[in-house]
Amino acid sequence: MYFDEYSEFIHAFYSAYYSSYDEKIKNKILDDVYSEYLESDFFDSQIDNLFLELKNQNFEAQIDYDFLEKYNGRIFSIQELLAKKVKIHYLVASQYVQKILTLKNNKCLQCGNKKDFFSYQNSFSQVTYCKKCLHLGISDNINFKFIINYPNKIDYSGLNFPNISLSSEQDKVSKKLLENIKVGKNSLVWAVCGAGKTEIIYETLFYSLKLGKKVCIAIPRKDIVKELALRIKKDFALDINILHGDEKILLSSSIYIMTTHQLTKYYKFFDLVIVDEVDAFPYNSDSILEYGLEKSLIDKANIIFLSATPSKKIKNFVDDIFKIPIRYHKHLLPLPKISCEKDRLENFIAEIKSTNRRALIFVADIKTGKELAKKLNLPFVSSKEEKRNEILENFYNKKFNILITTTILERGVTFDYLDVLVFDASHQHFTKEALIQIAGRVGRKDYDTSGQIIFFADKKTKNMTLAIKEIRYMNALAKYRKLNIR
Repeated sequence: MYFDEYSEFIHAFYSAYYSSYDEKIKNKILDDVYSEYLESDFFDSQIDNLFLELKNQNFEAQIDYDFLEKYNGRIFSIQELLAKKVKIHYLVASQYVQKILTLKNNKCLQCGNKKDFFSYQNSFSQVTYCKKCLHLGISDNINFKFIINYPNKIDYSGLNFPNISLSSEQDKVSKKLLENIKVGKNSLVWAVCGAGKTEIIYETLFYSLKLGKKVCIAIPRKDIVKELALRIKKDFALDINILHGDEKILLSSSIYIMTTHQLTKYYKFFDLVIVDEVDAFPYNSDSILEYGLEKSLIDKANIIFLSATPSKKIKNFVDDIFKIPIRYHKHLLPLPKISCEKDRLENFIAEIKSTNRRALIFVADIKTGKELAKKLNLPFVSSKEEKRNEILENFYNKKFNILITTTILERGVTFDYLDVLVFDASHQHFTKEALIQIAGRVGRKDYDTSGQIIFFADKKTKNMTLAIKEIRYMNALAKYRKLNIR
């Protein structure tokens, strides 16, 4: 069911055949395209065969079950399928592929938009397309897209529960999440940085897979996708589908770990979606990604959000909020200090160099980071740094003990004996949520439960104050519940 080569004539045939035009118009377009092909110097027998099959609607379906299983749940455009050289009419002839118009009734089913459209008149009808999600592919009222829904179920009867140890708070929330899944409730786990959110979802994950449900763990950042996939693969000893901007690993598995961007490519497929770091950019500021989560779910599916800094919107959306105000090692969160002293940065660096500790100096943008790194003669890492992995590995291995970084390291990383300083902490990029996450890098190990957290700026801002207030709140809640080590 595959073409040897891609051709614009093939694309034109399919664009006509899989359109919302009436049969008379479709046939006219097919004839016109074929006439143009005959007049050209180009020859390809597969184009002749395609024209005859579409024109006469006379062909025998050839189904590639491996393709259906691999791309199960995905929504494809004509262009995307032809990039894989798929004979679309063979694919659609199977009972496992559904045609859909992604723009109808004044709503874009690709992004949820209900008002930002553009219309024009072509030779046959009025064409309307969505302006909001062009980066996801054109969504209009003419061209069909295709949804794969292949009812394969993976046998997880032999799956064993990982050998992990949960704290009393982790165990309580783990059981509550499982109860909510069973009764169809959506949940938020509001846990401090370092509380061990990943382990908390294991019981629900195990239960869902055993029942043959399809589960997705979605994370805004691809670095965390890679790390989490390795961890769950090791703990559960199973294959995992991994999707992010750098790679797509699709296997025979019912568990998917992907960036939130990849979630937009699925349609009514998942029984359970767990969104980790739901407060992180870009998910927290992108309505298209939020809608992508919604449309990826089957009816009556469940959602679990995990966050150290959830928004009011998320809090209001869920049925239940479960708070974990203490880390697994039972020590309170280290409190940041605000410093406006001009020599604080130099003193901080001198203190680090005189001890066996190490430090991250956070900057608001790449330009500031490069300038500061040059001035202080220190290494710098950002999302644009080609040697990023090498720099981080050297920092992990303590080949140097001070690293300047953008907010790329504000979450998802753990270093022991660490202090942090936020340079120009009054910058607008350092939101309350970002400052809490940065503070959460310190004191994560049971043998290193505290450290310096300095918000260095020429003025105190609301974000700094709110970040410290929320950390104090979680510590107070932990004390009230008598969870902390005295």
